[in-house]
Amino acid sequence: MTRKLIQKTIYVFLIIFNISVLSANIRAVWVPLWELTSSEDVDRIIEEFKENKINQILAQVRYRGDAGYFPNKYNDFYPNPEKKYFAIKDSIFDPLAYLVKKAHSSDMKVLAWFTTFVITGHKLDNLDSTHVYFTHPEWVTTDFSQQSMNPETFEGAFLDPGIPEVRNYTLSVLLDIVANYDVDGVHLDYIRYTETQFGYNKLAIETYKKEVKYQDAKSWQAWKQDQISKFVKTVYTNVKTISPEIKVTAAVITEIDEAIDRYSQNWLEWIENDYIDAVYLMAYTTSTKKLKKQLTYISNFEMNNKIVVGLRTWNNKNNYPAKEINEKIKLTRKMKFAGFALFSYSGIRQEEYFKSLKIK
Repeated sequence: MTRKLIQKTIYVFLIIFNISVLSANIRAVWVPLWELTSSEDVDRIIEEFKENKINQILAQVRYRGDAGYFPNKYNDFYPNPEKKYFAIKDSIFDPLAYLVKKAHSSDMKVLAWFTTFVITGHKLDNLDSTHVYFTHPEWVTTDFSQQSMNPETFEGAFLDPGIPEVRNYTLSVLLDIVANYDVDGVHLDYIRYTETQFGYNKLAIETYKKEVKYQDAKSWQAWKQDQISKFVKTVYTNVKTISPEIKVTAAVITEIDEAIDRYSQNWLEWIENDYIDAVYLMAYTTSTKKLKKQLTYISNFEMNNKIVVGLRTWNNKNNYPAKEINEKIKLTRKMKFAGFALFSYSGIRQEEYFKSLKIK
């Protein structure tokens, strides 16, 4: 083989290698449910994502205890009483089925973005009378004084992960989606407690007292953390039983100490113990310097191939230009993370970020 032919062969190999690496690198966008209420919405999104080389859609299928799909569409093996999201006016339109079909025809993956334990917004006006918040008020988490969580605080009212019935109910709803739709993965959001002052529902405390012999502040925090980790493991095991090809992922708090101490979310444990395929950091700082510091620390755990970096793409004060997002995209690539995810499509659309983002 001549030198020229060898050089040409190496050149072709490098091109193929670069293409394969690029195709493996995750370039995702979170798409809120209110952006998926019609076929016209979905068609527009698919075209925009094709133009901008997005290869993964984190499609919200559950906003707050509701459905962006048809519950028990083909079978009711996993009972799911949740009603369709109020903004989907067309009774025969199935957002998830339509999105999956369109996305797959354009070589894009669809992960079902599932809000896990938060089940209301700040207002209850759009909730059906059969909503879990009304049918099971005893499941809503409480503070130390046994006061139920007020929907107007934080992100809304949470169900208490320490109650076995809550975990069983939530798992059944999630598995119904996996069993009835050709999704490429599930993406757990709000897979945590909300702040340290909650989690004291009397049903949860009863379970804690049955399961933990030596009860103190340390064992209480460890037990709460275990409720989340065990649920993630249960999701993973059940999803893989339905289909080993379906990915299980989660949106997580970037600062690991904060995730564990404040939210009982030990996502390092999930990765180490193979409870999950990948985590998506909610690294929403506008500062590239701060992001670099966060990612450098996380890189010490040598798990970058299972970590996707979630980046902010919303702009509250008109002082977050696309070039700063591009800096962060470049950083995630340089540090060899599994990819990046942009939060969210609504912000991209509002600020017309696609005109300037360097995703390709």
